[in-house]
Amino acid sequence: MTIVAAAPLVLGAAACISFAFRKRLVIVAPFALAAIAAAAGLVLDVPPDSNGTLLDLELRVSPLGQLAALVILGTLLLLVLDVWLDEPAYNFFPTALAVGATALGVLVVTAPLAIFGLLVLGLLVPVGSFTFQIQRNRSVEAATRHFAFVALGGSLGIASLALSQSLPHDQPANTFVLLAVVLVVAFALLLAAIPFHTHAALLAGEVPAAALALYFGVLVPTTFVAFAEILTLSGLLPAIVQVVKVQDLLHGIGLVSAVGGAFLASGAPDLRRLVVYSVISNLGAALVGMATLSGPGIIGAVASVLVTGASASGQLLAAGALERLSAPERPIASRAPLAALAFVVGGFAMIGAPPLLGFPGRFFMELIAYQFAPVTGTALVLATLLLIVGQLRAVISLFGSGAGHWVIERRPIAGIIGGVIFVALLIGGIQPEGFLAPIASFADEFLKAMRPL
Repeated sequence: MTIVAAAPLVLGAAACISFAFRKRLVIVAPFALAAIAAAAGLVLDVPPDSNGTLLDLELRVSPLGQLAALVILGTLLLLVLDVWLDEPAYNFFPTALAVGATALGVLVVTAPLAIFGLLVLGLLVPVGSFTFQIQRNRSVEAATRHFAFVALGGSLGIASLALSQSLPHDQPANTFVLLAVVLVVAFALLLAAIPFHTHAALLAGEVPAAALALYFGVLVPTTFVAFAEILTLSGLLPAIVQVVKVQDLLHGIGLVSAVGGAFLASGAPDLRRLVVYSVISNLGAALVGMATLSGPGIIGAVASVLVTGASASGQLLAAGALERLSAPERPIASRAPLAALAFVVGGFAMIGAPPLLGFPGRFFMELIAYQFAPVTGTALVLATLLLIVGQLRAVISLFGSGAGHWVIERRPIAGIIGGVIFVALLIGGIQPEGFLAPIASFADEFLKAMRPL
């Protein structure tokens, strides 16, 4: 077993083992935490740019892959801890480990078709956990729609990548342009970008909060990083550069998602939908950054998405805790003040407020968007303002009842996890070089792949 593949294989094996005794929480939860910690240690132990092979697949641990893997594993660790101590759901543990294994696999594999296949597998894994507990949540329709969107996007993406890898290079340029368009549409489906977002609202309302955090906090950022990696490795970037319409398509989908998601977030009827639509808006802004095909745009896009995933996880866990402790009434801060505080500070990170780590990425994206087109830059600023409106509405909803009889939660797990995420983002925002340097290294690879010698 090559050391490059050690972490995803450890998590994959742990997922299979944990499924066998998933109903014994006192065993499976500590086991899952130990497996995630072991995988993180293996990731840290591998030097950047290490290479290896597994089943004839070339593997590589890039600086970005190592950074993203640590962010994902840290998020997974917090999610497993929350489910164990605050929201027991025995099917979650093997699901989280399997998602972690596929996410790490996506980050080390170098073959575009294999990356995409692992990504689709990871996106489909949570469907089972959505439907296993039908008596507790009405999640069958949500799982069905999610499966349909992922299956459609997966089919389009696999077809476009398979053709791009198999066709002779002397094909007309329009052929590769068409394949690039299909690939962009495929990832728009997988990312729930507007107008392909209709299943996201159903997921937000019908899926347990921890499972929703697993999807929007872990799988969606992994999908975006995979998109950037596949564009870099597939050889389709030169076609995108040569035909501006493909770039315009990516730009258009991103802009519509950024502004549309922000509008939906500003009027979201509940906390969960606010978070989900905010994620969609931030993903749209990141797609705009990528569409600029520039170093600052790529750096800002990837940095923003990784921070968005961590922020979304904290906010969704807090929203779930507020719903459980306030039911059947609307969530209010007096029933779970620490969870409410965690939700509010998570909102600061979601909008990219300084001095948190999300600020550099959003600053880079909005700055390069203005240089790309003033209208685009204005639209991204408008999206940020609308997200602020949505978060302020949530604050008023949670704290508007005044300082009545407040009761600290007996198990303030969501509040503590939200605080941990906030402190990590604050420390990262004060010293962002270690976070941005690996992303800048990837941006250099992206730009070189755009104009190969």
